[in-house]
Amino acid sequence: MLKHTIPLLKYILGDCGSSKTKKILEMMKRSDHHYLLVQSELQLLIQSAKTLGDICKVITSETTSNVEEEVNQFLMNPTHRILTITERAFLRIHDLTLLKNWKIYLDDVVNFHCFKVINTEKKHEVHKQLFTGFTCLDKQYCTAVPIRTFTDDLVSQLSQCFRFVELYDYFLMNNNFFSTKIQDGHEVYRDDCNQLSIMAWVNIQKYIDAGLDMTFIANKFTESLLYRSNPSLFTEVKMSLQQRAVPVSERLKVFYFLAQKRFTSTFRTDNPDALPTIAQYIEQNVTGQYYYTSNRSTKDDMSKILTSGQYISPNSRGMNAYQSYTTAVWLASMKPSPVEVVMCREQFGITGQDLVQAREFENLYQFINRSNLRDYDSQSEIVVYVVDREQAESLGTANIHHIDLGLEDGSTEKLKPGRPEVFNADDKVIRKKFSTFLSNSKRDVSTEQFDKWCTKRNLSEQQIEMLRGMMK
Repeated sequence: MLKHTIPLLKYILGDCGSSKTKKILEMMKRSDHHYLLVQSELQLLIQSAKTLGDICKVITSETTSNVEEEVNQFLMNPTHRILTITERAFLRIHDLTLLKNWKIYLDDVVNFHCFKVINTEKKHEVHKQLFTGFTCLDKQYCTAVPIRTFTDDLVSQLSQCFRFVELYDYFLMNNNFFSTKIQDGHEVYRDDCNQLSIMAWVNIQKYIDAGLDMTFIANKFTESLLYRSNPSLFTEVKMSLQQRAVPVSERLKVFYFLAQKRFTSTFRTDNPDALPTIAQYIEQNVTGQYYYTSNRSTKDDMSKILTSGQYISPNSRGMNAYQSYTTAVWLASMKPSPVEVVMCREQFGITGQDLVQAREFENLYQFINRSNLRDYDSQSEIVVYVVDREQAESLGTANIHHIDLGLEDGSTEKLKPGRPEVFNADDKVIRKKFSTFLSNSKRDVSTEQFDKWCTKRNLSEQQIEMLRGMMK
């Protein structure tokens, strides 16, 4: 009797610029199969469609007013052998039987979960009109089913903040947002937590159950959250790719400005002059052309200072326009919040460092590979500026150098956990409460208990490190 094997999702590993996409497009042109090419960046998608020519159909928000409807219509009655769509359009395909006879390639598409924090006092509308079917998973988290159609215009307007839920299958939310109390004989919502934290993710298993032929193409795919959340669902496929004349680590010269502190949103808030100081140094000292990036919240301020540079998005996968550049400047931070860290660990077994690696460090690596690093035959030195030492070390080269601009005086946020030297009024209150918690627990506090205690209070990374020092 033949043994029935369950199909697995496939993946192809390949460094940035190693011709992964080029080889896939060439294979698609040679073959007679029907292909669905999914790419995360619109610019890259248009570039691929141009390479494929008349055998390819492109459906994006630039070609139609209703992408979801047109994609479904095309899949029911194909007019071309190849379809190219964005990641968002792919996640909105709910009838997976339409994909049964297609070979699907997902090019640098690895973000199948998201985390959102929404601040609102409209708890009744969220609880009763935007979601339904609430199920408490434990004392801390609940799940629910989103409502997708609305007759009330005001509720429909509020739902725009939750539009991202259309792309996902499962949701995890904090219970205390919906907690109630009895006041004047009536049940009312408590007002001590008006912050709703939502983690949403796609049910990857559904693609296997539907028997789809899916292949992911990415650099370091095995370090992505998609893979780490369930490695047993994937199997590697080998592809012959281009090899570098000189390894990336031997071509880099990296400069950083923070030797002890981590560059986080907390650091930016506590040190508002630090990033402008770094930008001014770069503008005054970097000669020749360079490209740079920053967080959306600092983009306008950086563009006023870095007038000699070319801004590009922190998520710059697939871009080829900067291959002549030999200098790149990364002024962004993509570190997760403590709440997201806890949710990901409890749901998927993914650590906070996994999140930093998959999000910040991988995007940083992708970013520097928009430069002359894309020329695999070149031996030119690539100069990179980043903010902190962790970012510099993540690039894997020993050729890193600290530039001391005096930015680390008077701050408590350190790379190495430890007791801060200075505490503000809020820190003192938190320390006193945590000291009582330690005393009541006879100092026998597990990592899980510690994380839950911190999460309930929405503490900053700086405050969490402060409390870790008290446990030693």
